[in-house]
Amino acid sequence: MKQEINRKLLFILHRGLVEARLLAQAKMHAQLFDLADAFEPIPAYMDNWQDSHLDAIRFNLKTYRSKHPNPSFDYLRYLDIDPTPPRFG
Repeated sequence: MKQEINRKLLFILHRGLVEARLLAQAKMHAQLFDLADAFEPIPAYMDNWQDSHLDAIRFNLKTYRSKHPNPSFDYLRYLDIDPTPPRFG
């Protein structure tokens, strides 16, 4: 796996955990379930990377965004457009 993709996915997981905490605080359990559903396969994909995994990740992120549009957590943008910050966490 390219280091750039790896860093983007780590940043996406980081932001996903931030959103998960906010959703839990707000008791938005259905959306939290959908977020976990979209993010759950990412570590396994990263551990055994194949180029086709990027399409599967995009599909899961698009599905989540279509159900829960939120410009503060635009995971597809983090993946495809925005540069990953040098430090996060």
